[in-house]
Amino acid sequence: MLAAAFGLAVAGCEGDSGPGVGTVGGAALGAGAGRAIFGGSTSAMLIGGAVGGLAGNATLDRQAQDRRQQQAEVTRDREMQRQLDFERQRALQQAETQREIEERRRFDEWQRSQGR
Repeated sequence: MLAAAFGLAVAGCEGDSGPGVGTVGGAALGAGAGRAIFGGSTSAMLIGGAVGGLAGNATLDRQAQDRRQQQAEVTRDREMQRQLDFERQRALQQAETQREIEERRRFDEWQRSQGR
């Protein structure tokens, strides 16, 4: 049982596991430790599970939540940069089109003045 609890705790550390894995892993590890230390006492298992669950939540689950929030911020920043790049390119293209229109207007004016 202790090995299974440890496996759950380690799984909570790897990658971006779902919410609550740290709490469940910590509770299982705490219950197993309580049972091992106090010789199968039910109250020791419950207390160990509660303490382990709190510790797992405070460490693994909070870290995973922080990573998800940071990733969301990075994604928002990238989207904003793409939007800014798009707007900048659109403004450059619009300015180029206006310049071409003005050049064409001047050329047409010059041709009229030349009698063509």
